[in-house]
Amino acid sequence: MNSIERKTACITGATSGIGAAFAKRFAKQGYDLIITGRRKEKVESLSNTLTKENKINVEVIIAELSDDKKLVFLTEKIKKIKNLEILVNNAGFAKDIFFHKEDFSTHEVMLKVHNLALITLCHAVLPNMVSQGHGRIINVSSLLAFTPSPNNAMYSASKSFVKIFTESIYLELQGTGVKVQALCPGMTRTDFHERMGFDKNTFYKDKGMLKAMTPEEVVDISLQYLEKDKVICVPGGNNKLSRFLLKTLPQVVIYKMASLMIHKKE
Repeated sequence: MNSIERKTACITGATSGIGAAFAKRFAKQGYDLIITGRRKEKVESLSNTLTKENKINVEVIIAELSDDKKLVFLTEKIKKIKNLEILVNNAGFAKDIFFHKEDFSTHEVMLKVHNLALITLCHAVLPNMVSQGHGRIINVSSLLAFTPSPNNAMYSASKSFVKIFTESIYLELQGTGVKVQALCPGMTRTDFHERMGFDKNTFYKDKGMLKAMTPEEVVDISLQYLEKDKVICVPGGNNKLSRFLLKTLPQVVIYKMASLMIHKKE
């Protein structure tokens, strides 16, 4: 397959974890890539590896997506790519702190990265995808989108937005050939929690309700669900059970459980 025939996939937050796993998967499938990240050395190392191993073209854009100029640059870039087949909105971060104790500017950044950047990029690629009758968008939400989360108020709220937004455009896009998904992973073995200050050697569990999945497992299930046109993807049996309980338990019980989690963190 030559570069003219290849399709392109764009993955934000591809430096590590789930984003990097998506990049590796699409590279193996022969897609050219546009990948974004903030940690220049890591994302460029990934790019070099993918280029050598898969003989594809990889463009790296070092971007903080809360920066208006960087977001405009990326938006204009992907608007012009007629063969852009896949968009994965994965960039994100979390803070383990009470809402009122965090500097407000951090909350603004989170909303820009999780929500504004995501809808901006979706709006940029959808016209071409719809006109061509094909394309796929995966918006990475979270299991926390289904529940209030003390110490992570802005994270769970912004991820809930991602879920509802994705479900809404899923309904709008029926019959167009374009597939969209809200991917709602639970605990996943990445450096996401390590960057929040948790010890990765003790934080992740090997069994039980908090059993952690690998990024590769999450990507496998996500793509299986996408091909079946399932808009909500909650990967992992333990996470599916958690979602079921959140839908069926009385609200007072959910609040009580959430309150217990506060005490564990303090």
